[in-house]
Amino acid sequence: MSGKRNLSQVLARQWIAFALVLAAGFSAMTLLLLFVLEDGFIDDRLGNVAGGIVDLESARLPDRFELHAREHAPAELRQAMHGRRPGGIREFRLADDRYVHVLAGRSPAGEDYLLVYDVSNQLRVNQALARAWPWLVVMAVALALVAWLLSRWLVSRISRRARGLIEHIGGSPDPGTLKSLAATEEIAEFSQLAHLAAESWGARLQALALERETLAFLGHELRTPLQSARTSLALLKDDPHDQRAWNRLQRAHDRLLRASHSVLWLASDIEPPVDARCAVGPLLAGLAEEFGPLADTRRQTLAVQATPGLEWALPEDIAETVVANGLLNAIQHGGAGTISIDATPDGLQMHNPLPVDAGPAGFGLGLPLAERLLARFGWTLSRTEAEGQVELRLAPRPSRSRRTRR
Repeated sequence: MSGKRNLSQVLARQWIAFALVLAAGFSAMTLLLLFVLEDGFIDDRLGNVAGGIVDLESARLPDRFELHAREHAPAELRQAMHGRRPGGIREFRLADDRYVHVLAGRSPAGEDYLLVYDVSNQLRVNQALARAWPWLVVMAVALALVAWLLSRWLVSRISRRARGLIEHIGGSPDPGTLKSLAATEEIAEFSQLAHLAAESWGARLQALALERETLAFLGHELRTPLQSARTSLALLKDDPHDQRAWNRLQRAHDRLLRASHSVLWLASDIEPPVDARCAVGPLLAGLAEEFGPLADTRRQTLAVQATPGLEWALPEDIAETVVANGLLNAIQHGGAGTISIDATPDGLQMHNPLPVDAGPAGFGLGLPLAERLLARFGWTLSRTEAEGQVELRLAPRPSRSRRTRR
């Protein structure tokens, strides 16, 4: 944490800077107002004296005033007041360092003149600033100290709240707790921060869960066919013409292929093809031939019915993956008897009996994964148990059912 500043320090410095800038702004405005007032008083005095001038020769002037006929005035004055009409006033510093206010006037007799008022000793604001600047520095330091004390008092609550929010985020057991904190937080920014942290955490947990599901699917789907392939290859080394070994090797290859296709679809963001089709009859016939020997060993019979010429709006590898896993689940976890598969334009229904000593039922692909896989193509999957039977149902959503045809 070296080099980092905490929230209270940042807010305190900003508050002090704000107070000093505000004070400087008000001070500048005050000085400007004082200068305007001072110039106004001087110009009023100059105007009052000019109002009493009737004749240039006989004019009586107060101390520090000078009167010059315009054409005979010093060149410095004439140049500075060039173009000024009667009544115009200008202030400037002369070459002899006197600071003067000069009024261009015209007497009742029509004589143009310049009335000069030496105000070098009348600049009270400048004189006061020269004497008061040390006190102004002391006041600025005192103001900064007061601003620091006020900032500590004002920001301490916000700083404590921010630290508390960080502790809650770090110590929350789950995203739901953070969402509850976000709902009760009074400060909008803190509430949004807690909500974003909860959403980020939830998305991370969801991604991890999906990754675990995918890895579990891979572990389940790859282990059995790989073992079967190794066994079949060992048998084929002894007898290259062993047809049963060739069949087992073919089934292992098909299952590995289906698993790889499923993982690619689950892991990618590629949009599914809108014109995907699969012939249902040949697909079910191939699966019945593949799994028939395994069903025979468990005293099960496969009964497959499909509407002639039926096609589903699904890629063949996706349909084959889900149906094959459902069928394998029925064989491995079901009881002896008939496993019926009925395919229609409205989807597929698969029924199998439960075993007498029914244990925990499984689903090879994992029901959530199969649902995710089918959902990408607008299909649904459901599994129910009732009266000693397990029903697996695949169906297109109503919005996509128009894509299924006979």
